Amino acid sequence: MKKVLMIIGAVVLGIFALAAIIIGIVSLTSKKMKCESSRGDITIMYNDDEITGYAASGLSYDLDSQKSYAKSIGVDAYLDEFEEWFEDNAGGFCAR
Repeated sequence: MKKVLMIIGAVVLGIFALAAIIIGIVSLTSKKMKCESSRGDITIMYNDDEITGYAASGLSYDLDSQKSYAKSIGVDAYLDEFEEWFEDNAGGFCAR
């Protein structure tokens, strides 16, 4: 029983380590737009073709729908539009 628990623990630890590595790679290889306000902060990670991820505190963000929308209008147009929305609705500022 003890061996089984050790194996399960090792597998779970391996999965967490793999997830951390993937998140780290995406974060390091992506361009970023950081938006800050008193209501919360969000960092949108992107490349020339798509939104690749985000990190947020105090705000929610639907990555799947935003990725689809950004793909339909283009990443630069999406970031311009998001920045304007953020400044108007969250009272903050964004920097790329």
